[in-house]
Amino acid sequence: MIDMLVANHLRHHARHRPTKPAVVEGDRHLTYGELDVLADAFAALLRSRGVSQHDRVAILAPSGIDWITYYMGIQRCGATAVPLNWKLTPAEIAENARAMDVALAIVDPATDTTLAAGIPANIKLIVGGHGERSLARCVAPHRGARIDVDVDENETQAILLTGGTTGAQKGVMLSHRKIFWNTLQLVVDTEMNEDDVTILATPLHHAGALIIWFVPHLYLGATSVVLPEYSTEGLIEAIATNRVTNGWTPPSMTRDLLQDPLARERDLSCFKRWYVAGGPFPRRDREEMKALIPGVKIFYQYGLTEAGVMVSVLRDKEYENAPDSIGRPFSHCDVKIMRQAGDEAPRGEVGEIVLRSPSVMQGYFRNADATAETIRDGWLHTGDLGSMDEAGYIRFHDRLKDMVKTGGSNVYSQQVEQVLQRHPCIREVAVFGVPSEKWGEEVTAVVVLRDGAQATATDIQDFGREHLARYMVPRQIIFLKYAELPVNYSGKIVKKELRKRYAGGAR
Repeated sequence: MIDMLVANHLRHHARHRPTKPAVVEGDRHLTYGELDVLADAFAALLRSRGVSQHDRVAILAPSGIDWITYYMGIQRCGATAVPLNWKLTPAEIAENARAMDVALAIVDPATDTTLAAGIPANIKLIVGGHGERSLARCVAPHRGARIDVDVDENETQAILLTGGTTGAQKGVMLSHRKIFWNTLQLVVDTEMNEDDVTILATPLHHAGALIIWFVPHLYLGATSVVLPEYSTEGLIEAIATNRVTNGWTPPSMTRDLLQDPLARERDLSCFKRWYVAGGPFPRRDREEMKALIPGVKIFYQYGLTEAGVMVSVLRDKEYENAPDSIGRPFSHCDVKIMRQAGDEAPRGEVGEIVLRSPSVMQGYFRNADATAETIRDGWLHTGDLGSMDEAGYIRFHDRLKDMVKTGGSNVYSQQVEQVLQRHPCIREVAVFGVPSEKWGEEVTAVVVLRDGAQATATDIQDFGREHLARYMVPRQIIFLKYAELPVNYSGKIVKKELRKRYAGGAR
């Protein structure tokens, strides 16, 4: 029988490769043997604080070795991990902890007096950093413990909060079984292997770093390098110093790296597979990646937390088959395009992307209505618009919520972004609608120019007219510096903030 429990995967590698590095953070590293011992000790500490199997335990801490130890300790004692975004406000963090009904919140001392202020003191475990509350000191009385719990594969391994870019956050429940199926699909379809040294550049509370990267590489017995805080220079140095073989960056982070002079000064030839997901990805970026690291394989992926996580991939060798696509579904993922009427759209027609897969979430935590709206007749409704060609390649058109309705016509914001992204002066672009008495909504583009580049609104609109229907060309171009662009922890531009900021026009 296949063992689907991540805690047991760690135990397996601790037996068979105890001295191999499992996690690296700067100058620190833990071998599989050491991580296994720490996970047991931390699980025993949780038990001493009254945590029982099936309890929900929140993690409020920066990414790093300690964060991973907390997660593995939670798994080892059979509880459910609830990673919290430590960059939210104290009120938002307290509300998320309350809504997820956590029995205990693991809080890094650096965040306790501010970000965790709203979490009741009786359910806080202050641990981490240096000094009296360091992880090593807190678990010292429990070293040598061995915790083994009989956990069913259908029990919830993690609840991941999602929806912050489009509305109120919801808790996505993913069981051990579902996360394992996601792991299996990634290993089979994207060439991950036990010799990998991967980089976790985005925060571990996000599904990208945790479910797509850390968990599959732990399953394989590979090594994960963690960045506690993202910076372009830190990412480049970590790749070169640790001889990192593969990793994921969203498109904006990819362009950060490509434009940094340090990327051409350091030897990045070790980086064999570069995965990109989370937004439009023009050919120009791909060509620059190939020029920076000759021979690198590029995988462009699409997924969402509710899918548990991955849905499709455009492999390096398939790129020219459908260069403007998000690839074909993963091996165990069935995708179709659905019309609003509920029937399947013919090939080439735009509709909602729906899917079924063994990795699809169990549902939203204590939110039966939202679950029923999202999973219907066994199909997960993504809220994304796409089309599929005869060869099975999927083209992503837009989020349903991001589609602009102007003058009676539908404008797919990502289609406009993909065109404008080809302008030689544009580094980042976000297209959205703002209210208009005349048009209903007015197509608006926020643009960040490349360093040293110059372009006017007319230049960009003229470029758009060469490649787009006139009604799709943005009527308003707003120029921002990159630092002024609202970008979330996973590198995605937050259009919700842009709509709010410019609802009354550019200021």
